[in-house]
Amino acid sequence: MKKFKYNIVNSLVLILFTCALVVSCDEGGELDPGETALVEVAGDWVVEIERDGSHWDHNIISTYNTAANSPSVMWLDDLEHGWGLKAKVPVNLQAKTFGGNNLEEIYYDVTVNITEGVIIKNGATAPSGTVVDSIYFKAEFSDIPGQIWEYYGYKRTGHLEDEP
Repeated sequence: MKKFKYNIVNSLVLILFTCALVVSCDEGGELDPGETALVEVAGDWVVEIERDGSHWDHNIISTYNTAANSPSVMWLDDLEHGWGLKAKVPVNLQAKTFGGNNLEEIYYDVTVNITEGVIIKNGATAPSGTVVDSIYFKAEFSDIPGQIWEYYGYKRTGHLEDEP
């Protein structure tokens, strides 16, 4: 009889635990977290980098929203893969253009001028054949004035053949 009571108690505990687990996994509420203000221009980009007209590197840069989630300013970040470029850059979302002068560059405590920045929807074809957005801009750093860096490439697809 004792064994029978013990089995019933264990079964009830197991049922209560299972019910609690199932109920705790229910997210409930609003399931859509929304988008950032810069969803149209944010992403990782596979780019060619030229320095004064000569090929310098092939790497990845990122564009993403600031903590303020403003639709008029984005981070432009080479993740320290290039010369070192991380700056908050004014952006025009409607035209998908960006740029500015004497922008604070975070990695090396210099300033940078970003010119001719543009993102073109479906403006590139990645090596995998996937049609994606393209990016282009020029950068001039205060520690090497007169040298122009050109960045151009396509939005990262995640396909292995498209990686740098």
